[in-house]
Amino acid sequence: MSAVSILLVFFMAACAVLLAAYIQCLRQIRSITQTLLEVQSGCESGPVFIRTRSMALKRLAEQLNLLAERVRTLTERMEHLEAVQKRIMTHIAHDLRTPLTSLSGYAEMLKNDRAWDEAAAKKYIDIIFAKSQRLSELVRNFFEWAKLEADDAPLNFQKVELTAKLQEIVVNFVQEFEKKETVPILELPRHRVFVWADVSGLERILNNLISNSIQHGHDGKTHGIKMWEEKDKERVWIEVWDRGRGIDPSDIPFIFERLYKGGGPSLEASSRGSGLGLSITKKLVEKHGGEIVVRSTPFDRTAFSFYLKTAEP
Repeated sequence: MSAVSILLVFFMAACAVLLAAYIQCLRQIRSITQTLLEVQSGCESGPVFIRTRSMALKRLAEQLNLLAERVRTLTERMEHLEAVQKRIMTHIAHDLRTPLTSLSGYAEMLKNDRAWDEAAAKKYIDIIFAKSQRLSELVRNFFEWAKLEADDAPLNFQKVELTAKLQEIVVNFVQEFEKKETVPILELPRHRVFVWADVSGLERILNNLISNSIQHGHDGKTHGIKMWEEKDKERVWIEVWDRGRGIDPSDIPFIFERLYKGGGPSLEASSRGSGLGLSITKKLVEKHGGEIVVRSTPFDRTAFSFYLKTAEP
């Protein structure tokens, strides 16, 4: 075979190899393009697997797979948020309808029936006032929760003397404790303890937890507030506890979730609540850089505990 023939054979073989590589490259590009179209249209797409010596194509396939996974995650998140939004609107409509119906009903009775004596009229006026207060509380909870969810509630952190603040807040609940025929047990340090906190946020946390304890733990006839320092970790713990019927174990993992209304009797998010109080409390504690935990043993101790960061006096 002549040298020309040999060169011709090698040339044809090289062309065949290059043609095969080109065809394979086209197939891989088509596969990548098809996956991109599926991602763009929102269809479920599997990962792209290609065999090639081209590092550029390999990197392109890797980035495409990352993009597809990111889009899939965002889509699932969006679907979850849409479902939550629908639940929120349903709960808002339900929770607002009940007090509004009562307000309308009692107001109509007072308006249409002129035979009410003074005592009966006062009774129904008191009911109307209570329902209006409940309505205001629901609206306030939804508004505050929405601001926290949107991260539209900046906190003004400052040095707060926690011992005095706790005593101040407990005084505001004296009448509530008296109605339940109980006196809270306070276990506070004798010295001044300072933490970094937003004053209004801290007050909301404590008001929520104490109200929750009074409302759902009063059958135990004992309530308490305890504070202690964890100096090695520069933390101050606050615990609000009662000896009521406690929380059902199946509810404990979910009680801080928004709109969750469990069956446990000590749940703040009971059927009478908006299901947002404990969710708001948890959000505020986390914005303070802390953590909140709950433990419950029926008729022994149901306790909500959270910590804040210590501040030097």
